Amino acid sequence: MLATGGTISTAQGAAGATPALDAAALAQAAQAAVERIVVSTRDVSRISSRNVTPAVMWTLALAVAEEIRSGADGVVVTHGTDTLEETAYALSLLVRTSVPVVVTGAMRVPGSPGEDGPANIAAAVAVASTPRFSAYGPVVVHQDEIHLARWATKVHSTRVAAFGSPPAGPVGMVVEGRTIPFFGPLPTECLPRVSAPDKRVELIWTSAGSDGLVVDALRDRVDGLVVAGLGGGHVPSPMADALLRASAQGVAVVLSSRCSSPGILRDTYGGAGGEMHLLASGLVSAGTLSPAKARLRLLFGLSAGLAPAELFAAEA
Repeated sequence: MLATGGTISTAQGAAGATPALDAAALAQAAQAAVERIVVSTRDVSRISSRNVTPAVMWTLALAVAEEIRSGADGVVVTHGTDTLEETAYALSLLVRTSVPVVVTGAMRVPGSPGEDGPANIAAAVAVASTPRFSAYGPVVVHQDEIHLARWATKVHSTRVAAFGSPPAGPVGMVVEGRTIPFFGPLPTECLPRVSAPDKRVELIWTSAGSDGLVVDALRDRVDGLVVAGLGGGHVPSPMADALLRASAQGVAVVLSSRCSSPGILRDTYGGAGGEMHLLASGLVSAGTLSPAKARLRLLFGLSAGLAPAELFAAEA
């Protein structure tokens, strides 16, 4: 079990809850439910997930890979929920999983009524000790549900049942410490080669009336841009012009959707700012990836020397 911090590790103080518990303490809290399994522990970081960066994700990926090489039968990562879905997806890009890898967290501070951390860790260990889940790549386990890293999303900011997979639902569940798969794994998300993140990729959100101001301000300072477009991949005409200027300048521009169940159309809407116009002009489709996860795929892919069209070929 690799601990990174987050609510699951916090202690309440006069200034609010902050990360304090180490991996050994977290494992001990859940040990009664997983008494037949030997859980070794390691602290990778002790930070709030709002401060997790791609560099932190890279360090965690190296730690996960090291545990797998060292003979672990499964790996559990404890993490704050704010960016948990992004870290889980980054691990799916960076780590080839020959054993189950599970990311979990908590919504309630340890010691508070109904704290959910120990139960989530116990469920995560149950999944991590089930060999068939190695084929799913890193998964998110929360409230006894098992979610693919690709789909997992924090859908509630405060509820204990915080995570869902809007496009497809969970791929399985945990009952009485037993794992129950619903359907099989998708093809691996792992990149053909990986490298520490050394590129800058920014995410731009689209709303009614968005123009090219932000795009033009950033295009000389970034290696890539992900635009969270409207609907099936549309942006206002002035913003489209700015995105095409950035693309012509050599910036990798990926088109995603801001919808909670995202998906980019291919050949329905024409005209300036329609998906047909944008894709024909050199933008790359993120397909069904969320904007945040498309950003991670582009960032780690560019850092490894992969071309955007290669990175998102399966989404086109």
